[in-house]
Amino acid sequence: MTTSDEPSSNLCGSRSTNTAAPNLELFACLWLDQEVDLTDENCVTQQELRRVINHLLTFNDEIQCEQYIRKATREKIVLIVSGKLGREIVPRLHDLPQFSACYVFCANKKNHKAWADHYLKVINLFF
Repeated sequence: MTTSDEPSSNLCGSRSTNTAAPNLELFACLWLDQEVDLTDENCVTQQELRRVINHLLTFNDEIQCEQYIRKATREKIVLIVSGKLGREIVPRLHDLPQFSACYVFCANKKNHKAWADHYLKVINLFF
């Protein structure tokens, strides 16, 4: 998520802000990746995800994403994360009750499997 109040400049045309509409669902899907809004492939994936889940938030900053997850009180969080950021954030979030599941989206599955295998809430690694 961007840190300013101005719309972020991104390929997907969506605005990543801290003022997301309240989630009325039991689950929220968060996607943390430094390039989440910057590639055509990611934009298409976001559109597909929004067809099946009502509450999808994208973050390009791990601190803002972690703050959102820690403040979540009425929803379970499913996190999609890049391998690099997952290696950093999953250990800090894994034991939180609202952190329900994590999917790691990475180019080098073998490299990230080593750390991901230590966390039960990491469901799968995709590339």
